[in-house]
Amino acid sequence: MRARAVWCGLAGRWPAPYPGSAMTIAPSTPRPGRVGTGLITGLGFALLALVLAWAGGKLAAGISRDALLDQAGPRRDLLIAGLRSELTRHETTPAILGLSRTLRTALQSPDDPAATEAANIYMEQIAARTGAAALYLMDTGGTTLAASNWRQADSFVGRNFAYRPYFREALASGAGRFYGVGTTSREPGHYFARALEEGGLTLGITVVKVSLAPVEKSWAGLSDRILVVDGNGVVILSSVPDWTFRTLVPLSDAEKVRLADTRQYEGVALRGLDWRPGADGTVTLAGATVTYLASDSAVEGTPWRLYLLSSLDGVQMARDVGRVGGVGVAALCLLGWLYWRQRRRTRRAWERSAAALEREVTARTAELVAANEDLRRAQDDLVQAAKLAALGQLSAGITHELNQPLAALRTFSDNAAAFLERGKLDRVEENLRHIAGLTERMARITGQLRTFARRSDNRPEDVAVAGATDNALTLLAEKMRRVGAEIVLDLADGLAVRCDPLRLEQVLVNLIGNALDAVTGQEVRRVMVSGEVAGERVLLRVADTGPGIADNHMPHLFEPFFTTKPPGVGLGLGLVISASIIRDHDGSLTAANGPEGGAVFSIDLPAAEGV
Repeated sequence: MRARAVWCGLAGRWPAPYPGSAMTIAPSTPRPGRVGTGLITGLGFALLALVLAWAGGKLAAGISRDALLDQAGPRRDLLIAGLRSELTRHETTPAILGLSRTLRTALQSPDDPAATEAANIYMEQIAARTGAAALYLMDTGGTTLAASNWRQADSFVGRNFAYRPYFREALASGAGRFYGVGTTSREPGHYFARALEEGGLTLGITVVKVSLAPVEKSWAGLSDRILVVDGNGVVILSSVPDWTFRTLVPLSDAEKVRLADTRQYEGVALRGLDWRPGADGTVTLAGATVTYLASDSAVEGTPWRLYLLSSLDGVQMARDVGRVGGVGVAALCLLGWLYWRQRRRTRRAWERSAAALEREVTARTAELVAANEDLRRAQDDLVQAAKLAALGQLSAGITHELNQPLAALRTFSDNAAAFLERGKLDRVEENLRHIAGLTERMARITGQLRTFARRSDNRPEDVAVAGATDNALTLLAEKMRRVGAEIVLDLADGLAVRCDPLRLEQVLVNLIGNALDAVTGQEVRRVMVSGEVAGERVLLRVADTGPGIADNHMPHLFEPFFTTKPPGVGLGLGLVISASIIRDHDGSLTAANGPEGGAVFSIDLPAAEGV
């Protein structure tokens, strides 16, 4: 009977404490009030889930929004840089046009058809080269005398644009700029104007019209929405065509009158865009289902602002993920609480049963305690062994990392000792001399590049011609090696001129670079740089063994945009700029063909004091 009782206990039931009796753990029954407590607990966890979902969504959305703003800033600045680059590329064109003798002749002889036709053809060619929408020449009354679109039906020739602000500004202050819709072509564009003066008198106005349609086209494939707004709140450029020429805010009566006077947007219905900015930097457009995060900045040099509108889909997705995460945390808290409560109930039930069965389980409890102690000791031993193994791996890694440099140091020190014993110090000195020479050469090249790139102060000073020539040749060293040209220098000792050093280097780089281009592919590839003193002047010459200058090219060498190089290699402004620099320093730049062939460019500059 006793053996059977023990077997029953092993099967899941404890033996009776005395014959004829049996003890079992009765299931607990819900007490009154537990239902109400459970309901309150459930409501509490539901409230916790709502709070955590709200907090998680808000935190995730805030982080995502900040990241979106951080990413939008550089993208916005890059878009502004691209827009300003397109404007800046054409900003100096009117001033360069003013250097043309052809245009001056057309202004001085407005009734001469030949002069007018020459001006038309000249501007037509320049417009084709520069990519400008239109170039035109106006007299002081605002009437267009010549234009690049003179062959077209909507030609500007003969039309009067005196009402345009760019004309009035250029006439009053020498330069003007304006953005608007063309009253003749009906095409929008940005206008740059410059007064053409001679002898202190204004002869006329040169104007370039720049189309910004390519800039808008480049925005079309971007995920962000982009718009540029003028000072009146009118959208002048946009990646969404339907937004163009819409207003962010209603125009005042004064603004409407001003726009009508300047005919800035003549023929365009300026409808409202119903722009609704939010307090948190967001923007919603009426009728749109998407809210955007707006990032804006001024376009330097203009009254415009560029707005970058980024979709908040990613922020909304982050908010949803944060909410789900908050609910997940609440669920984990609920599971943890349920687990803790169940354990507490089980522990209490076990304590009640253990009190009744204490006499029967004393021995087994002692065995369990001993087994648990052994288990804890084994667990502690395993933990310690794992720690030692980890330390061993770390030590091996650290030793491996240290052995390589230590071995290298040992090898270098042994080699040094061996060289010292053999007395081979010349090898060491030779290597150090080579290293020092290379370091000095690198420092000289990088220093010269930095000096050459620095903005010049344009202040004349005494400049050694040899030093300026050496700096220019340093910058052209790679091109000289590529061409395989021989450079011959014949400069008088102590030769110096009165000039801005950086400007002189710029001219020499241009002339020597042109000479290298000229000798490329020639049987004899030689560039000669010579200089001599002529009274109080210094005469510098850059000659080459190239094919020389054609007779029909010689009169046009120093005209803007004239070049014999292939399309895309240059705009033909290098010699114009070089000649202008030399003139600014009381000198002259001339060109001729050498007696034995090749081209010769001569620079005449004032000699430095004491030369």
